[in-house]
Amino acid sequence: MMVTEGEWDIEDVAEVFGVLTRSIARWEEQFDQDGFYTRHKGLAGRPRRLSAPVVEEITKLLQENPSLYLDEIIDWLALTHEQPISIGALCDNLRELGLTWKQARNIAAQRDEFVFIDESGKDGHTMIHNYGRAPKGSTPEVEVNHDRGIRYSILPALTLDGYIALHVVEGSVDSEEFFDFIISDVIPHMNPFPGP
Repeated sequence: MMVTEGEWDIEDVAEVFGVLTRSIARWEEQFDQDGFYTRHKGLAGRPRRLSAPVVEEITKLLQENPSLYLDEIIDWLALTHEQPISIGALCDNLRELGLTWKQARNIAAQRDEFVFIDESGKDGHTMIHNYGRAPKGSTPEVEVNHDRGIRYSILPALTLDGYIALHVVEGSVDSEEFFDFIISDVIPHMNPFPGP
């Protein structure tokens, strides 16, 4: 060992291996005493009930369906992996994975969260072209009928799946009429989760 031969400081070796200096000193002491170093076997105790691949599958299972109860996980282990396990051992494994039991946030399976509403209008003036082409230095002239005709306003409520409400009126829409459209035509199509 380079530490015993004085080539490196204990602090440098500990930093390289990412261990404590006490560990290096213990290894050096064992090397001096026995002439070799044997690795510590780790903590004694029962071997793990679940193998690493099974633990990985449990993690994936709980990512896909986090609301499974312990008895459902035990049944899944017995059926899928023929791996019997006690509730206590399963709890220990889940705790080691950093998985805890906590209140879930419910999310609608068929969400339609976006509803777009806007007022748009059309009259005879809508079709007027405000731009045209002309030689440099002159302005294009377009003959226009200044009779606006009848104005129509449209109030659509559009979701990602299409229109859920549509209201067309002759004339312009004021704030009261817009509010009434929301209350009477749009809100009946909307329900808070978990409504139908």
